Amino acid sequence: MPGPDTRGAVPHLRAVLLVVAFILVAGCAVSDGDDRKDDPDRLSKSGVGIIAEGCGLAAQTGSGVVLAERHQVVTVAHAVAGASKITVVDDSGTELDATIEAFDKDSDLAVLHVNGLDADPLAVGTLELGLANAVVWSRNEGVRAVPIEINKKLNITIEDIYVEDEVRRTGMELRGEISSGDSGGAVINSDADVVGIIYARSRTRPGVAFATDSAELARLLRERPMDPIDRCF
Repeated sequence: MPGPDTRGAVPHLRAVLLVVAFILVAGCAVSDGDDRKDDPDRLSKSGVGIIAEGCGLAAQTGSGVVLAERHQVVTVAHAVAGASKITVVDDSGTELDATIEAFDKDSDLAVLHVNGLDADPLAVGTLELGLANAVVWSRNEGVRAVPIEINKKLNITIEDIYVEDEVRRTGMELRGEISSGDSGGAVINSDADVVGIIYARSRTRPGVAFATDSAELARLLRERPMDPIDRCF
């Protein structure tokens, strides 16, 4: 009885090996892609919490981000206005004293100096529409990354934080699970750059929030304004 016909078996084996090799290479590519710049665990290392005491019986809380320099945190001005004591809580839960270095009542942004803060600073990036992350903090959950979408770029006409003057600034509309205590949280793009700071959520449109943008952040870090800070928001 003739044996099995093995003609073409070697080319067929080569084809199988090529397919297997392709799958392995593709698998390696996926594995490398899991170490993305916008990995939530990585992003949370640069997020912080803000606790501001001195205005009212209960402390004000908010979020912030280590930006541009290792000991420098950016947050919203209304979270620290009038505070007699400011505490920054890092990703590990360590509490550190902070002082105000810059304060802009019109853009609702502030820069804090935090001695002893050991976190890699992020950079200011370019704003583009699409998927992003918000890095926010709460007492119960600590620092976490929340998936969001940047829907629109905005030219905003609004009152300053003390409700005294009408001001104009640039910003963005966000869609995602943003809570009232998330003010000061960073909007971070897929390159792990900060493109905005959350300052409010919509009272009439569920799931919609608003943030200042990278142009306002760049101006804050460049000009370092210092408006009056001794009044409560």
